[in-house]
This record gives sequence, structure tokens and C-alpha cells, in this order.
Amino acid sequence: MKRLITLTFVFIVIATAAVNARELSLQEAIELTKIHNKKLQKAEQEVKEYKQDYLNVRGKLFPQLTLSAGYQYKKTELPESSQMGSSNLSAMIDSLATPGTANEKILYGNDRTMAGYVDGALNDMLPSSVQKETSAYGSVKLDQVIFMGGKLINGITVASKLYHLQEKKYFVTKQDVIYEAISNYYGTKMAKKVWKIKREALSTAQKHLEQVQNMYEQGLVSEYDKLRANLEVKQLKPEVLNAKKDYQLAVKNLKNYVGITDTTELILISEIELPKIDIDYNDAIQEGLRNRVELELADLNVEVNKVNYRYEKGNFLPQIGLSAEYNYFGQNEKKIESQDWGNYYQVGIGFSMPLFTGLSNTAKKAKARHALKQAKISRQDLKEKIELDIRNSVLQLKADLENIESQKENVELAEKALKIAEARYDNQLANQLEVFDAQLNLQSAKLSHLNATYKVILSYEKLRKAIGRKLY
Repeated sequence: MKRLITLTFVFIVIATAAVNARELSLQEAIELTKIHNKKLQKAEQEVKEYKQDYLNVRGKLFPQLTLSAGYQYKKTELPESSQMGSSNLSAMIDSLATPGTANEKILYGNDRTMAGYVDGALNDMLPSSVQKETSAYGSVKLDQVIFMGGKLINGITVASKLYHLQEKKYFVTKQDVIYEAISNYYGTKMAKKVWKIKREALSTAQKHLEQVQNMYEQGLVSEYDKLRANLEVKQLKPEVLNAKKDYQLAVKNLKNYVGITDTTELILISEIELPKIDIDYNDAIQEGLRNRVELELADLNVEVNKVNYRYEKGNFLPQIGLSAEYNYFGQNEKKIESQDWGNYYQVGIGFSMPLFTGLSNTAKKAKARHALKQAKISRQDLKEKIELDIRNSVLQLKADLENIESQKENVELAEKALKIAEARYDNQLANQLEVFDAQLNLQSAKLSHLNATYKVILSYEKLRKAIGRKLY
């Protein structure tokens, strides 16, 4: 019954651990990194930003149409101090004129008529106590650039190249992020294996301690041998704890990098295996010069500076523009009538050309010329650095491949040496130190072999990255 309860409890623990665990392959880790990595997200937004800059500049090439309309009602009430008396010349004529003959009467009548007109004109000019005004308008305006000395076309070309330049930078950033994801993934796997090797070494030391204690009780070994065996166990325990801590930190770092926020345990299912080398070392440099995006970036940078130089040269050329405008409006102090509308239109073409700008345009052109030379020098410098990077990567991979073969042999020899040392100690043909040395040599050999495998994987991926191959 107790055995059944124990088995049931173990089954529940295993099932619970399985529910809280998450399997993660290398490919899945890379895909999660592409989605959640902040550096990659920022680079993607920069690409979209440059695309909008390109569309914005290109839009200047097309006609610019502007539609505007408005309605206004205005009412003003003046204070009494601002109001003036109305004009009344007719009253003045009535008081001064003395008509007699018929001709004088006619003249008097004309004077009254003229005075009435003057009174009306003057009174219309004087502000009334309450003023009302309504107005409405509609307008369509067109502006079209005809010639800007090539500055507009060159500006569009620069914006287009900068946009494609940013796309290439995004690809380079993605390659760097993927390489870092591979390094973190296998680094975590390696940390776990190191922890496992340390635990195995501790387990071996504990078994050896039990054996030495039994032999000590039988009087076959000295107390010194027992103390040395016990000391070895005590020395290995902190190493196991540190290896566990390093693994836990590696897991946390991997989760942060790929964007996993939950607390589930990770089970990394992709094994640390030696890659199949499919790179021709002799052709690696030429392949890299063909494929490296950084060289494309440098070429684009040269082209951008060439266009920018032409752009600055356009400052010395004339600029021509076309403008057209049509307005439809109505205005009345009472209300807008449907039949009371006016209109006007205008068409014009403008020409401007700089004659003297205090040599500022000359300085701009000279600056653009120096920037172009600098871009060409940077391109050549980058080419030389890429060649050196590929050459170093090839040599490093070759060295790591040679190293792993020797490390594999070291593990096999260390395992045999430990078996021999343990057998010699059991037969009292060797002392305790030989066993300790054999155990330490085996542990060191396993760690070195694991580290060598990890280096081969990273060296291979680095070489693929150096020659411009897409990692994943």
C-alpha cells in the first residue's frame, strides 16, 4: 500500500512538472526573438520611417492642390463716444439760399439734389452704432514645380536610396540578433551540461568516499585517505551550486532575449551537435565580397553622396514654378444671396536664380564633395576589414575543428585513466592522490570537450555570417 502511494505521488509530481515545462527548439527561439527583440523592432520602425520620408519627398513631384472655404458673420456695436453726427447739407442750403427767379429756383433744386447725394455718401462712410457683415468664399489653388535645377529629382533619389539603405541595415541587425539568439541558446545548453558534469563528478567523489570509508573501517587505508576523499566531496559541492546558479542565470537571460515572460521551465530540445561544414574555404572571401550586405550599404552610401553632391550643385541653377488659383466669393452686410457671388482666377509662372549667396552655396557643394570622397574611402576600408574578418573566421573554425578532435581523445583517455586508478587503488597499488587526479582530469576533459563543441558551432555560424549567408 505504501509503495502504491509513493508511486502515485511520484506520478503526480512528474505530471505537474510536465505541465509547467515548455519545450523550446533553436528554431522556435529564433522565431520568438524575431518577434519580441526590442533592437529588431526598433530597426523595423526605422525602415518604415524612412519609407514615409521617401513617399513624402516623392509627393513633391506631383501637383499640390489646396481647397479652402469659409463663412464669416461679423457684428459690431460701437460706443456712443465713437459715433458721429450725420451730415445734413440740405438743411444748410434751406437756411442760406434765397430763390427768386425761375432760374434761381432751378439752381436751388440742383443744389438740394447734390447736397442729398453728398449727405448719403458721407453718412455711408460714418460708422453706425451697430454694424453687421457676412461673407463666404471658396478657393482652389494649384502649385506645380517645373524645374528646380535637379534638386527635386536628386532629393527623391536620395530619399529612395536612404530607404533601401535602411532595409539593408535591418537585415544586418536581424543577422546579429539571430546570431546572439543562437549563442544564448547553446550557451544555456552548455551551462546545463556543465552542471550535469559537475553533479556526476560529485556523485563519483561521494561513491569513492563511501568506498574509502569502508576500506578505512577494514583497516586497509589510512585516515589521511579518508580525509582527502571527504575534502574532495566538500570542494565539489560549491562547484555544483555555482554551476546550477550559472545555468539558472543563462535560462533567465535566454527567456529575456527571446521574449518569454512566464515562469515555466524551459526544456531545450535542440542538441549541441557538430555542424556539417558546407563552406569552401578557398572561395570564402570571394563569396563574402559578393554577399555581405555591409558592402551594399557602403555602395549605397557612395551613391547617396553622389546624388547629394549633384543636389548641392543644383543650388546654382534657376528654379521655375507654376501657380494657378480660382476663387469664388460672396459678400453682403445683410445675408449671402444665391445669385450674389463673384469670382476671380489667376495663373502665374515664377522664375528665380541665385546670383550671390555669400559663397554659402559654394561651401555646401565643397562639403558634399568631401563627403563623397570620405564615403569612397570608407567603402574601401570596409572591404579590407571584411576580407580580414572572413580570413580570421576561417582560421578560427579550422583551429576549433582540430581542437575538438584532440578533446574527444582526451575524454576517452581520462575515462580509461580513472578506471585504472580506481582498480589500482582497490588493489592497494596506488594512493588516493592518483584517484583524485584521475577524477579531476576526467571532469576537466569533459568540460573542455563540451566547450570545444560549443566553439565549433559558434565559429561555424560566425563564418556563415561573415560570408553573408542567411543564418535562419
